[in-house]
Amino acid sequence: MTRIAVIGGGIAGIVIARCLGDSAETTVFEKSRGVGGRIATRYAGEFEFDHGAQFFTARNPGFRRFLQPLIDKGVVANWPARFVEIERDQVTSEREWGNDLPHYVGAPRMNAIGKFLSRGLDIKLDTTIVSILREGGRWTLIDDGNNALEGYDWVVLTAPAPQTAILAADNPQLKTLCNERELLGCFSLMLGFEAPLELPWQAAMVRNSDVSWVSVNSSKPGRKSPFTLVVHSTNEWASAHIDEDTDRVREHLLSEASVACGKDLRAGAYCQLHRWRYANIAKQSGPTCFFDDETKLAACGDWFIHGRIEASFSSANDLASQLRERL
Repeated sequence: MTRIAVIGGGIAGIVIARCLGDSAETTVFEKSRGVGGRIATRYAGEFEFDHGAQFFTARNPGFRRFLQPLIDKGVVANWPARFVEIERDQVTSEREWGNDLPHYVGAPRMNAIGKFLSRGLDIKLDTTIVSILREGGRWTLIDDGNNALEGYDWVVLTAPAPQTAILAADNPQLKTLCNERELLGCFSLMLGFEAPLELPWQAAMVRNSDVSWVSVNSSKPGRKSPFTLVVHSTNEWASAHIDEDTDRVREHLLSEASVACGKDLRAGAYCQLHRWRYANIAKQSGPTCFFDDETKLAACGDWFIHGRIEASFSSANDLASQLRERL
């Protein structure tokens, strides 16, 4: 059976592995301790935070079909939040998220999605692939311990474009495609409180500020009771300050979020910052994935389409369909 190495255990990598389960022997290599990428959850004592993707929608019929079993099993749930738009410190509009366009989250936390989808897959965690070599018509992967993982017919790269470009150094076409993409950063501020804050909303889009998003994470379906907030910076501010001192970034975003919420958020019991270097990308034109039939190298991910979970699925699903034809 054809052997395929998938580099990256985010949603794109997991979708590829699931879609090809009956057609190839597929192994996923993930550098982190868990799967899911930005569909992530951070634990801090009694507090839990979805510090990556906050929610997702499903406009594509194929993606809705893919989600239905997860919805049926309660792994994905609709978040009927009270949503507002804030101009610096003034609420300019508000509405309830309804069933007309569900805003989905993992339940009881975002990382439940990756855990569920990865069941039964061959996934090697804590394995960082630093280079790939094409020798004798097959691929060899080299990890950060200088171990050679040999004998793969295809390699599928699902990491963000800058990381894919490093592994695709010997493929000019894919490397050029990666270098044409501009990925944007984001800071995620996680705040835990001993007592709930009195906020008349659960999710807020913020404008005219260096923060773009504030949500009551603990208001999502199935979450634990301690009150938690997740704050995201704007992509533009993060990209301009991505390597700045963590304490300075945290204090600035605390100040900006306090203005938006009308509350002193420094009074919380827990405060932590996470730096997402490759968090988002504007809507793209061009191919939804990449193939090189000669070398049997492929790539997919949201950066081919748009910085959305649905885009990760669409890119991986398109790639899997083309791979099945070749297999």
